[in-house]
Amino acid sequence: MKDKLFENIIDNYEDLKYDLLKAQTFDESHFGFPDIYYKIMETDKQRVDAFHNAFKINNNLQGATVCEIGVGTLPLTKLYMPHVKKAYLIENNPDLIPFINAEIAKHPWANKVEVIYADALTVELPEKVDYVIGELMSIYCANEFQVQIFQHMREFLKPEGKLFPNRIVNFARLCTADIDPNIHHYPVNFTRHQPMFLTQQFLVNEIELLKEKKQGVTLSFSVPVLFSGEVNALYLESYVEVTEGSNFTGTDSLMPPTVLKTTNTQQVKAGDLVHIDFNFDYGSSLDKISCLLS
Repeated sequence: MKDKLFENIIDNYEDLKYDLLKAQTFDESHFGFPDIYYKIMETDKQRVDAFHNAFKINNNLQGATVCEIGVGTLPLTKLYMPHVKKAYLIENNPDLIPFINAEIAKHPWANKVEVIYADALTVELPEKVDYVIGELMSIYCANEFQVQIFQHMREFLKPEGKLFPNRIVNFARLCTADIDPNIHHYPVNFTRHQPMFLTQQFLVNEIELLKEKKQGVTLSFSVPVLFSGEVNALYLESYVEVTEGSNFTGTDSLMPPTVLKTTNTQQVKAGDLVHIDFNFDYGSSLDKISCLLS
């Protein structure tokens, strides 16, 4: 079977194109994501290592009080719990309650945990904490309420408290993409699913989560075109600074590079300047991003 694995992937490239989109689509019927989503997240070494390294860099975790938002199946929780004094774990998916309760009970640090099953946008903590941890991230923070949740949770940080992650830097490229008519965006699973790039990567915006006051993005700028063709999509990338010295550049489990249809299409020639009016609210949906070309 294993010697056929790569052959099977090649035979199913096209069928796999939108499978990652399905696996990462929030399901309101059970307050969360398909079960495969949690497995994808847990097995992402780059993502987990970035947070693990951030916890090691910040030696002050020893004896700290922390709050983690959206703990899921506890892959990050287990990394810092042996070192902290107290942890408030926030989860809003009721389907995970039996698993979380049973998993915590297995560990010697169980008595240091208080689980709060609540919406992180409105939850109240009984005390101020040293760190807030939350990797409930989506590309550009467009699908998840990462920005709004951290804006709320900053109220419960001590004066010198920190957020994990700390900063998100968003990039884009103009491109020509082959996307089904009923699909507005999709995360890139294989390089064969990448579009044809017509520009270099350019900076869209930076989000300093400890300071961000805005609820969305409204930008107007121009970028030079390298190749002639039709622009019908953007290739979005988000780079994450978990803490200074520990970074995450997006993999297929979290904030993957994503192809997004533009609001309109435009024929361009090499050397042209394309003007972009870019607008969306954090947490509203990638499908509601407006990207008008002129």
